[in-house]
Amino acid sequence: MLLKIICLVEDTPKDPLMGEHGLSLYIESDIRILFDMGQSRLFAENARRVGVNLREVDVAVISHGHYDHGGGLRHFLEINDSADVLMGEGAFTPRYAINGHWRFIGIEEIRDDRIKFISKTESFPGFTVIRDFGDLFERPPGNRTLFACLNGEPVPDSFSDELAIVIEDEGHLNLITGCSHNGILNIVSKAYDIFHKPVDLLVGGFHLEGPSEGVASRLGEFVRGPVYTGHCTSEEARLSLAEGPVNVNPLQTGTEIIT
Repeated sequence: MLLKIICLVEDTPKDPLMGEHGLSLYIESDIRILFDMGQSRLFAENARRVGVNLREVDVAVISHGHYDHGGGLRHFLEINDSADVLMGEGAFTPRYAINGHWRFIGIEEIRDDRIKFISKTESFPGFTVIRDFGDLFERPPGNRTLFACLNGEPVPDSFSDELAIVIEDEGHLNLITGCSHNGILNIVSKAYDIFHKPVDLLVGGFHLEGPSEGVASRLGEFVRGPVYTGHCTSEEARLSLAEGPVNVNPLQTGTEIIT
């Protein structure tokens, strides 16, 4: 089975594609998956430019309830009239960032029968959605300024709605994640625990801002194949990860990965 991943949206533009702060990945294997949708309809415009027909997407997944990953939801539902959209339970909870002032960073709540809420790790034809990643390893320090509004009160966001997906291809594990607010080591170790083997391809954002020696040294325990990361992984963090035992590559708008 051929696995192809095209990055439709990432912070870094690549001519002729435009970029924005966000993430959207088109994944083609036995099925066609749209993983995250950026913050606008840019994912659809870039899909058109690279020849991806979003009407043919079989299922969509939104990794967590932030605007830069699910802001394009309404546009996707208008373009594609058949695919279900999988989201973690609680993804529409109002969310805010605090950097001297409150800023709404959640997703507009949309009611549609095709939106399905995932409350546990669950297998679907062609892929597995994983969640509930635990706290074996430290979570990103950047989470400290991120809050959810529960019962009208701001509380530190637990990111209990966060999802990642695993596509198993001829015995190889391909793990896709959005921002890894639960900690990338918690996410890859969860995949390892479920499938009892290391990850062969890891793609997504890790929400790391600075040097990440601790993550770099442990990532190789759970990942043996290449890593592609960008969006909320800073350049400094990516270069730090590249000093570890795993092959780390930049993920940018237009990046195409074929395995």
